[in-house]
Amino acid sequence: MDVSFALALSHIFWIGGSPCSGKSTITAKLAAQHGLTIYGCDEMVDRHTTEAVIDRAPVIHRLARASCDELWMRPVDQQVREEIVYYEEEFPFILDDLRALPRDRPVIAEGAALMLHLLESIGVPHGRSIWLVPSPAFQREHYARREWPNDALASCTDLDQAWRNWMERDIGFGRRVDNEAMRPGLTCLTVDGSRLLESILDAVRRHFGLG
Repeated sequence: MDVSFALALSHIFWIGGSPCSGKSTITAKLAAQHGLTIYGCDEMVDRHTTEAVIDRAPVIHRLARASCDELWMRPVDQQVREEIVYYEEEFPFILDDLRALPRDRPVIAEGAALMLHLLESIGVPHGRSIWLVPSPAFQREHYARREWPNDALASCTDLDQAWRNWMERDIGFGRRVDNEAMRPGLTCLTVDGSRLLESILDAVRRHFGLG
């Protein structure tokens, strides 16, 4: 890793993990309490999809043009694999965005795209990165409270199967994130409803060494 490249990102805290684990909520609270600039990967997906070209990001290019059934009726194992490839293809776009941000204050980046092997590839110290993964039961319960998943699946021919596939995909992805972070020195927190939000927030704050 180019030292100058690593230094250009040394002011960033990274929160990765599986969807529906509270990443955005934790990030917003830390940013408000410690004066951090937020970079949310999910908010940039549409722009990255528009910028993606087939030779640079073939999976992003294909999935952006897929029908509802082509997205959600794929075998779950394939969905998990292609989600990981999607994030690998998107990661350079994320880095370009982050390097373009002002350096007047620290940045906190959050999103499922921030996988361990991608952060390690650019030399992110373990003390600057953390992952949150929901338990399957917590994920299903909290996804079911959201309105937008129904809209996302509305044109699928089998709504129930598409929903089950979505949940299993995210559970499989969360398992991958958890497995990656099992090595000593890494921190992956399980979010299952047994801890108050403030307890998780405190754990993340301590991990990052924020006052």
